[in-house]
Amino acid sequence: MVRCLTVLFVVMVSEAIAEVKKVADLDYVGNGNPRQMLDLYLPEKIDEPVPVVIWIHGGAWRQGSKKNAGRVLRVAEGKYAVVSVGYRLTQEAQWPAQIHDCKAALRFVRANAKKYGLDANKIAVWGSSAGGHLVCLLGTTQNDEALDGKLGPYVGAKTSVNCVVNFFGPTDFVKMDSQGSSMNHNAASSPEGQLLGGVVSELTQKAKEASAHYHVSKDDAAILTVHGTKDRLVPYVQGKAFDEALDKAGVRSVLLTVEGGGHGNGFGPSVTEAVKTFLQRQLFGKGEKGKDRSVKAGQ
Repeated sequence: MVRCLTVLFVVMVSEAIAEVKKVADLDYVGNGNPRQMLDLYLPEKIDEPVPVVIWIHGGAWRQGSKKNAGRVLRVAEGKYAVVSVGYRLTQEAQWPAQIHDCKAALRFVRANAKKYGLDANKIAVWGSSAGGHLVCLLGTTQNDEALDGKLGPYVGAKTSVNCVVNFFGPTDFVKMDSQGSSMNHNAASSPEGQLLGGVVSELTQKAKEASAHYHVSKDDAAILTVHGTKDRLVPYVQGKAFDEALDKAGVRSVLLTVEGGGHGNGFGPSVTEAVKTFLQRQLFGKGEKGKDRSVKAGQ
């Protein structure tokens, strides 16, 4: 049996201090696997059900952990509950294990919303790099039986989300290696190859299934994509082409281009404010709708 631990955290947010309660290591599958657990951060005071921001970490699907949720906690400012999700890495399981885990975690959060004071109808997902890849799939494969998987006690529950914040996530494995990058994305030894289980160009159908670009439809969640023009790992054109596909399908999509920004490098205060504005709009219906724009690295 997994022991859940509740502690009080103090998180610095600009000049303010937001107190949050952490409920650690919630087993969303029920099998005791430490990779299939999530941490829940709750505002210290909850007067009514609060919206939820689910964070999916990056790390090329082979490293990283749910412990790295600091950026999201700073943005949440006590207005949202934050859920940080762990998932199986490629050393343990290949695709589609990662999206199955994320969907199981989403079902767990929705099913236990009342218990923790969460608003099950206001859920955002946010991820960077590999996490960005996974949240884009959460936004474009809502209630997709094949990718929903059958993990955990809440199989069959809906897996829809209100909105997605995508920080430089790869969205098209088929074209990625030809779009300019400092690394080989096609080899079996590449992060993408290890995820899919072989040479990417020899696994076209599987690569498409694992790419949000090929799942775009008019019913997708609203998506904010933030991508740097100098990203040497995930080419900027991945974010741009994804945004264009969403626009064409009639999905609410915003592309924030970080001129001169790298793979997360150079993401300054303007990016943080853009995320806050997007979440306010999508979860509270307040603020500007947002539109495609550019900011300089560091701004």
